[in-house]
Amino acid sequence: MKINLATLHVRPSAQAVPLAAASLKAALPQELQEGAVLIDLFPTSADEELLSDLLTGEPDVVAFSLYVWSRERLLSLSRELRRRRPSLLLVAGGPEATVDAEAVLAEGELDAVIRGEGEETFAELMAAVAQKETLQPIPGLTLRSAAGILTGPDRSPVADLDTLPSPWLSGVLVPAAGGGVLWEIARGCPFACDFCYDARGSRGVRHLSLGRMKAELDLFVRAGVSQVWVLDSTFNFPAQRGKTLLQLLAERAPGIHFHLEAKADYIDRKTARLLGRIPCSVQVGLQSAHPEVLRNIHRALDPQLFAERVQFLAAEGVTYGLDLIYGLPGDDHRGFCQSLEFALELRPNHLDIFPLAVLPGTPLHANRQRFGLRAENRPPYLVLESASCPPDQLAASRRLASAAAIFYNVGRAVAYFPALLRGTGLKAVPFLERFADFLAAQPGGEERLLESEGWAPPEVLKCQERFVADELRACGRPQLISGAVDLLRYHYYYAETLLGAETLPDTLCGLDPWRSPWRVAPTVRLVPFSYEILNLLEMGEVDLLQLTDLFRPVGSVALFLRRGEEVICESLEEDFLKLLRGCDGRRTPEEIFAGSISRAEGEEIAVFAVGEGLLVPAGLT
Repeated sequence: MKINLATLHVRPSAQAVPLAAASLKAALPQELQEGAVLIDLFPTSADEELLSDLLTGEPDVVAFSLYVWSRERLLSLSRELRRRRPSLLLVAGGPEATVDAEAVLAEGELDAVIRGEGEETFAELMAAVAQKETLQPIPGLTLRSAAGILTGPDRSPVADLDTLPSPWLSGVLVPAAGGGVLWEIARGCPFACDFCYDARGSRGVRHLSLGRMKAELDLFVRAGVSQVWVLDSTFNFPAQRGKTLLQLLAERAPGIHFHLEAKADYIDRKTARLLGRIPCSVQVGLQSAHPEVLRNIHRALDPQLFAERVQFLAAEGVTYGLDLIYGLPGDDHRGFCQSLEFALELRPNHLDIFPLAVLPGTPLHANRQRFGLRAENRPPYLVLESASCPPDQLAASRRLASAAAIFYNVGRAVAYFPALLRGTGLKAVPFLERFADFLAAQPGGEERLLESEGWAPPEVLKCQERFVADELRACGRPQLISGAVDLLRYHYYYAETLLGAETLPDTLCGLDPWRSPWRVAPTVRLVPFSYEILNLLEMGEVDLLQLTDLFRPVGSVALFLRRGEEVICESLEEDFLKLLRGCDGRRTPEEIFAGSISRAEGEEIAVFAVGEGLLVPAGLT
C-alpha cells in the first residue's frame, strides 16, 4: 500500500521540517512504513504542481495535517483529488481537523478525519485499510460511511511519549549538515491561556525522558545540524527542568544554535547564566503589559517582575524576543500602544506582534459573546472587533504593528533605537507612527506598509536613512543626521556580515602578488562613513548629541568581514583602501599604485590582503 503524507509548509526555510507527518510514518508497522512517503509542499507553487506532488507514485492514501495557514488550500486540493481519483482514500488531521472534524470532512470531501494526537489512530486506520477491512469509528476517528458520518470516542493522549517511535532515531527524518531541526521534547502546556490550543485535549505536560533526549541530541550533533527549534511551549517550567535541559545542551551540543520559548516568571539568574553559555535565542510571551487585560484570558503579569527577569537575560548577553497581541478582550488601541512602549523599553532583539486569533475550540471562542468579540469564521479567525476595541482601533494597531515589524525587526534596530529616540526627542510609539506615515506616502502607499513580511533589509535601510534625516531636520537637529546615518549603516552591515559567508585566509595560489590582477572577495564589504568609524565604536552606546560634540565628520571607509563567529570591522588607511578599491579584476597592484608608493610597500600590502582572503584571483567566481 502506498501512502503519501503531505505537509504544506508556511514557506521554504530551515524550519520547514515535516515533523507531524514523519511522526505518523514512524508510528506505522515496518511493512506499512516502506510504502509511506513524505511530501513537502509550499504555498508559492501552483495548484497543478501541488496536485502532481500529492499524486506522486500513484498512492492509495493521501494524508495531511491541517493548520490555520493550510486548511483552505489543502481542502481545496483535496476536493480536486476526489474529482480526479474517486477511489483515493483522503485523510486529514491536525488542530483544524480536531476542533471542526465534521465540517472538515465535508469541506474536503474526505474519507476520514483524525482528532487529537494522531500516531495511534493513524496506525490503526492504515492497518485496517491494508487488510481491506470495513472502516470503523475507532477512538480518535471521524469517518464517512454509507450510513453517514460516524464518530468514534475521543482518544486519550499518549501518557508516555517515549512509547512513540522517534521520527529522528527511526531514520524517518534524516538531519542534514548545516540544516535545521524541529525537536519535540514535550506536549501540552500547564498554563492553559484562553486564546491558545496548546493545553487543549491534554492532561498536564508530558515530557520526553532524559535518555531519549540525549539520544536524539547526539544524533543532531553527529549530523552537523546548525539550528534546533525546541518544541516545548515553556521549556523553563518547572524551573529545575529548564536548568537540566540547558546543562544538557551545553554539555552535548555546544555548537548548535537553539531556539527556545520561556515564561518570564521562571527565568532566574542561574537560568540566564546557563542560557548565556549556549548559542541560543529565547522568545518570551508578554502579550500585553496590562494585568487587567491578561486576566480576561487567564494569564497573570507583574510588570516589574517581568522586566526584572528579562533584564537577567540582557545581563548575560542572551538574544531574546517578546510577543505582543493586539485586540485582546478588554484592550484597545491606547492600551496596545502602552504595551508596545513597555516592550520596547526592554530592548528585545526581536518583537513579534500578532492580531488576536479567536480559534475554534479554545475557551476564548466559547466565551466570545461575553467580550463582544466578532471574528472571522474562516482561518485565520482574526478578531474584527470587540466591546473594547472597534474596527478603526484595530486598524490603527495593525498599522503600528506593521511599522514596528519593518523598522525594528527587519531594520535590526535594537542596538540603535534608543539613540534615535533621544536624538529626535520622541517616544517609541510616536516615532513608529511617524514612520508609518512616511512609508504610506511612498510608492505602494498604505497597502505596502501593511505587508511587513515583504520588506527586505536593504530596502528598509534606505527608508530608515531618509526617514531619520527628515525627522532630525523637523526637530531642528540637522547636525545629527550624519551620525545617525552612520549608526544605521554600521548595524546594517554588521548584521549582513554576521549572517553572510565567512572570509577565509588564503594563499597566493602561485600567482605573483604584484603583477597579477585581483578582485575584492564577495564576502568583504567596504562601507563609507561620515565619521571615523573607530570613534563611533569606541563610544559603546552612542549618543548622537555627544558624538557631534566630541568628534568631527572627517570621513572613513570601513572593511567588514566575518572570521568564525566574529565580525571584524576595521577603518582602512589610504593605501590599503586604494588597493581594494582598485582591484576590479583587470588591474594589478603595480598598476593601481603606479609609483605612488614603493614596490616593497605595495607588495607587502598586496600579500597581506591576499593572505587574509580580502582579495581573490580575478578569474575566481
